[in-house]
Amino acid sequence: MDTERLVESVKFLLKSVRQLSDRFIETNDNLSRSFDSVRGDVSDLEIRLKTLEDELLNLKDQALVTADQPRKQPELPVKEEHQGRLIPALNLLHDSVLDVYRMTPALLEPFARAVSVSGRTLSGSIDEIELEVFAQGTTWVIELQDGDWLLLPRPGTLERQTQLESLSRLFEVAIDDPLPGQVDLLTPGVAVVVEYGRRWYLKQKGCVGVQADPLQSSLEQRLRSIEDRLSAL
Repeated sequence: MDTERLVESVKFLLKSVRQLSDRFIETNDNLSRSFDSVRGDVSDLEIRLKTLEDELLNLKDQALVTADQPRKQPELPVKEEHQGRLIPALNLLHDSVLDVYRMTPALLEPFARAVSVSGRTLSGSIDEIELEVFAQGTTWVIELQDGDWLLLPRPGTLERQTQLESLSRLFEVAIDDPLPGQVDLLTPGVAVVVEYGRRWYLKQKGCVGVQADPLQSSLEQRLRSIEDRLSAL
């Protein structure tokens, strides 16, 4: 009799264990499905949030593009995740950007936001040199693939001393030729973000020169001039 009771007890315990195991597996499966569902929802929200951020940024940048028409489609490599942006990040290294600027600066325009020194800096209310988006600004700020922001003088002719004084806030200026002359970029400046795509602080000054007639200067002369200026820094 005792043996029968013991067998029944063991059978009951085994049945209970199986039931508990089945419930555990079911609960675990439900939790896994719940976590997968939550993970999918979070991923979906992240995608929607990025899309919304890009749309808001494009809306802000539209004023720059409209004021700067005609604006060309990018012919240089774009950072992959910025394909949908009106002003994308440039998928090039620092040295390559400098080479493009010297050869064909117009190719950089689709990646550039025009900026000027902010009123807060000019009024002395802040010590930092702050830059803010301004469609008629004389300086370009360009985001690179690694997150750096480069400062480049807007290509064109320098005609007045006041233009040089404005540039000197952001660049060391080496004048070998009298004005008027073409701006000659030696090294870009570097900026850090305060408000993405809108405001920056100057981190490091660049260096520019003035070239009176670059079309009549041989490549060898230009390279020698650049080397001399860099040696003097």
